[in-house]
Amino acid sequence: MVEGYFVDIFSGAGGSTLGFVRAGFKPIGALDSDRYAVKTFEANFKLKPVKADARTFDFRKWSRELGDVHVLVGCPPCQGFSRMNKNSKDVRASDPRNDLVKIYLKAVRAIKPEVVVFENVEGIVKKWGQYFDFLVRSLIKMGFDVTWGVLNAVNYGVPQRRKRVILIASKKEEPKLPRPTHENPEHLAVKEGLLKPWLTVRDAIGDLPPINAGERHPEIPNHYAKPLPENWLRLIRAIPKNGGSRKDAPKELWLPCHRKHKGHDDVFGRLSWDKPSVTLTTGCWDPSKGRFVHPEQDRGLSLRECARLQGFPDDFVFEGPAGSIARQIGNALPPPLAEAVANVAVKLLR
Repeated sequence: MVEGYFVDIFSGAGGSTLGFVRAGFKPIGALDSDRYAVKTFEANFKLKPVKADARTFDFRKWSRELGDVHVLVGCPPCQGFSRMNKNSKDVRASDPRNDLVKIYLKAVRAIKPEVVVFENVEGIVKKWGQYFDFLVRSLIKMGFDVTWGVLNAVNYGVPQRRKRVILIASKKEEPKLPRPTHENPEHLAVKEGLLKPWLTVRDAIGDLPPINAGERHPEIPNHYAKPLPENWLRLIRAIPKNGGSRKDAPKELWLPCHRKHKGHDDVFGRLSWDKPSVTLTTGCWDPSKGRFVHPEQDRGLSLRECARLQGFPDDFVFEGPAGSIARQIGNALPPPLAEAVANVAVKLLR
């Protein structure tokens, strides 16, 4: 049974769409400006997104072509709001990507969905509250009841700590955020069987066959690890297995830039087998971008391992060059979290 029709704008590779499909919704439209993300989306959902810049796109014309839309999902690019953006506050405030909040509202007005879902990084409420306040006020003026909160994907069956702002707006009734399904293994609710324990790195990638840096597995799609220079490999070999840091290795093996710089301690760090992963970024397969070294093997994470840590199944195949695939994975809303939100939409529409 189809629970309703939905549209995904700023759709990327389709993390949000996969979650909504799992909950019973049917996608009837998607939009994104990244050509490789569009290819990935089409390959996995047999629906070709509109490849366009949302700033100049005619949402009213598109709405007439789409017909009735029950849910509009949108995850505008978050780089302008992210704490990883090292530009000054004034520069970040003028980042044109931040205007996509206004474009999102333009889409809501044109498409007229019954339920609206918006996702972004914590920075949109912590440091850039004026954009988020504008979004909430505008939705209320349109007749929506609005609720929002900061949810951690690890509490919804994703083997990764990943905090995101989730907003749900409804014209049906006041929405509620999805209840967590997972918790810290030491939590009383887990011990009493009320919640499941967090998924770990081992749960997610422990069964994948080993590969070397620069090697591509012949059968498992996207199980490909980034080629690394020999000085990087010497450093990685010296980092203790299962959670070690580059600072645990002899200092003479550190890269010159790390000997002069304090901070970024996670760079060239290994993940721990029995803990959830750190937050994956668009550089998730590159050890120089964060704690993205395999817990045991002497290499960075493969693209398939990154996808699994985001909650994508192995039959979800990513298209494009490796760097683009890493970006698609790092930008995605984890499908299990999207599914939890979609289940709220199901109840609202019923």
